[in-house]
Amino acid sequence: MNGWFNVELIPEQIAKVKRFIAEFQPKRVNIFSFAIWDQHQRERFTMGTRPHLEKVLGVPFNLVLSVDDDIIPICCREMNIARETVDFQEMSNFWGKQGAFRLCMRHHAKNMLRHGHPALHAVLLDDVVHDEVLTWNDRDCKAVISQLNIYRLYADE
Repeated sequence: MNGWFNVELIPEQIAKVKRFIAEFQPKRVNIFSFAIWDQHQRERFTMGTRPHLEKVLGVPFNLVLSVDDDIIPICCREMNIARETVDFQEMSNFWGKQGAFRLCMRHHAKNMLRHGHPALHAVLLDDVVHDEVLTWNDRDCKAVISQLNIYRLYADE
């Protein structure tokens, strides 16, 4: 990307994401990105990239999380760490995207269970994660969490 208003999409990766969405059929599509740091960046993404990406993928986005307002506070809550003691660099060093996604999804899965919703099934498609599938089936949390590297997605075919 060259800024939120000057985006170049990689056709091969877009095709993979579109195929995955068609096969997985998610109820909601959210954005979990370390590039959206704060409310200002979320607004720029919403005005610039979001409409273009939603059109190309053929799905609306439900949530667009920001690092400062959503991801770090949720991770800190899950780890019982004071939010004010963790900045982006520390979060990135501690958990990276893979660990931060796990923590955020555990938080959401616990909230869903508390409110009587079924188990969460969430997937992150990203270029910096390792393929993994986690299953949580304990008293507080029921979820299946997958993280799939976009470059390896459908690579075996």
